[in-house]
Amino acid sequence: MARNVSKNVTPKSSSTRKGNGKGLFSIIDAIFNMDRLLGGEFPAYQLRYLLWLSFLIVLYIASSLHSESLIHQIDKTKAEVEELRADYTTQQADFMKAGKQSEIIKRVESMGIEENKTPPTKIIVKDW
Repeated sequence: MARNVSKNVTPKSSSTRKGNGKGLFSIIDAIFNMDRLLGGEFPAYQLRYLLWLSFLIVLYIASSLHSESLIHQIDKTKAEVEELRADYTTQQADFMKAGKQSEIIKRVESMGIEENKTPPTKIIVKDW
């Protein structure tokens, strides 16, 4: 029977690759060195708190963006309401003017109807 023999192959360690210091990840690691900030390896039990904090930050940003969009929508609606109010006031003034007796007379003269110049008389009926 043959024996199971492992080959003596030395794996390339990451320290030999890190040694040149000219790669993109080595530059990022030099700028954002988390080992130096945390005093060693990142403790896994703090990952839960980090994820919760990230969720709260995303929620805060989404809430502020939503409130800003609501403020813009309210301003737009206020401007539209002011424009509609101005149109209403203008139309109301036109209707009030059109309802005056002098304006009605001007419009019905083209139909051949003219204004009655004699005042109305009062009819009095006596009970017998």
